Amino acid sequence: MAEQAESRRSSVAHGPAVTRRTVLRMGVGAAGMALLGTGMSEAAPAPMTPEEEKLYAEAKKEGRVVWWTAHYALSAAEAVRDAFVARYPGIEVQFIRQTAQVIYQRLTQDLRAGVREVDVFASTDESHYLTLKRQGVLASYRPLGVDALPKPFRNVDPDNTYHIGALGFVVINYNTKLSAPPQKWTDLLDGRWKGQITLGHPGFSGYVGNWVVAMWDKYGWQYFTRLAKNNPKIGRSINDTVTDIVSGERLVGAGPDNYSLESRSKGNPINIQFPADDAILIVSPVGILKDAPHPNAARLFESFYYSREYSLAMAKTFNYPLRTDVPPPSGIPLDRVKWYRNKAERLEKGIPEAIAKWRETFGV
Repeated sequence: MAEQAESRRSSVAHGPAVTRRTVLRMGVGAAGMALLGTGMSEAAPAPMTPEEEKLYAEAKKEGRVVWWTAHYALSAAEAVRDAFVARYPGIEVQFIRQTAQVIYQRLTQDLRAGVREVDVFASTDESHYLTLKRQGVLASYRPLGVDALPKPFRNVDPDNTYHIGALGFVVINYNTKLSAPPQKWTDLLDGRWKGQITLGHPGFSGYVGNWVVAMWDKYGWQYFTRLAKNNPKIGRSINDTVTDIVSGERLVGAGPDNYSLESRSKGNPINIQFPADDAILIVSPVGILKDAPHPNAARLFESFYYSREYSLAMAKTFNYPLRTDVPPPSGIPLDRVKWYRNKAERLEKGIPEAIAKWRETFGV
């Protein structure tokens, strides 16, 4: 079923990614070094364009924007809020950060009930936007600065009802007391990891749903029936895997790159391994609701995603920036990572099927 997913391969070192030696070897230099926890020097904010000034003036009259997001950890969402408010004083950002399936269910319930409270919706499950677009509930808008995205991630929707808002990876996470962490996803099937693996749940997490569909397409569902024999701990959010590994309750897992690197920066015993058989790229869209209560603030907020300030906030919270003029926290530029991406159409069908099969296989 590999034809149902989009795969990209390029050379990358497969050792621990976030060492100072790695950062220097990848040519990130002083900016990349600063991302390892000592802060990042910032250039003066770019002056507003006339179009941006006009949109800001209209947004300021509305006074706030309501944003529901599953894109990253709470700390990163707070950093985005703070960076937006710093650039656009007078506009309050009210947000909810939850797992993708939880906020999508809540949005769906609101839409059915005729409740219009959300301006900007940001999920880690790209298939959500296919459904919302068919329902006619997304506004068509081409944000300011969206062409700053790397070319492979521009124009994902020709009708401009959603755009790429965040990029991340599911990678192998491990406790640093291990001298030899797994190098490939298939290594997790080895009996040596019995009782030592932690996983999230595709019924809650968009990241996990993406990973499950990718593993299913690459290796067949027998990958999971074999994995179940190693008695993995099943949490909810993909970030739960980080908690398990840091505590030492489990030693390895299919976890995030961003939250793991953030935890590592605080001195916790966790690191990431980009798998030799592909990191799973999570392409997380953002869209504006057609009946958004604060439409101009929503347009301004979505446009902010493509600013340098947004990418700086991403990098400082250990997320991949959307702009190539901001170095990534892992020290490995996006085009040097060997990754595998599910198509949205595959996720739309595959995630519900995967949730049902997951519950059957793991009993949760």
